[in-house]
Amino acid sequence: MRTSIVAPLGALAALVLLAGCGSASDTADTSAPAASSAPAASSTAAPATGAPSPELTAWAGQVCDETAELKDSVGGIATAVATGGTDIAASLAGQAATITSAASTLVATVQAVPADGSSPEATAVKDSAAATQASVDALGASINELTSASGIGVVTALAGVGSAAKDAVSAVGETVQVIGSAISGGGGKLGEAFAANPQCAALQQ
Repeated sequence: MRTSIVAPLGALAALVLLAGCGSASDTADTSAPAASSAPAASSTAAPATGAPSPELTAWAGQVCDETAELKDSVGGIATAVATGGTDIAASLAGQAATITSAASTLVATVQAVPADGSSPEATAVKDSAAATQASVDALGASINELTSASGIGVVTALAGVGSAAKDAVSAVGETVQVIGSAISGGGGKLGEAFAANPQCAALQQ
């Protein structure tokens, strides 16, 4: 009778020991989770402005050349009127068509600014060129009046040419100033394109 009771107790003890070993093994095998690495900080570089295109640089040089030509022509008329002379009307006779054509050419060139030069500075150049054309056209009309005047009308017409010449000189000067502002005021690619042409810097002198 005693033997039959001891055998089940021994088996029960064996089971308890096995359960204890399994629990310890499970605890020992549990590992701490690996530390997660922090995401790398992303750096966003500022986009480069880039150099002006060859087309824009060539356009800027042409604008400065045409502005310089118009500046000289209008300035020459203003000087001729201020100097006077007995044959002033005849000396100015061919100038009206020359200056109005030059102003029209300048406006057409300015309007054709390449795409990478589109900016507030380009708009300012366009506006000043349009104002210059209006003033030069008025000067051309006054010269035509002078060449067709006679008698006392010559004096009045000459005074009109003098006044219109001053206005035209001022208008061309405004275009020159706008170009200078684009060069010195950080006008982006347009300013760089003007600065790349020596004639644009010479225009400011």
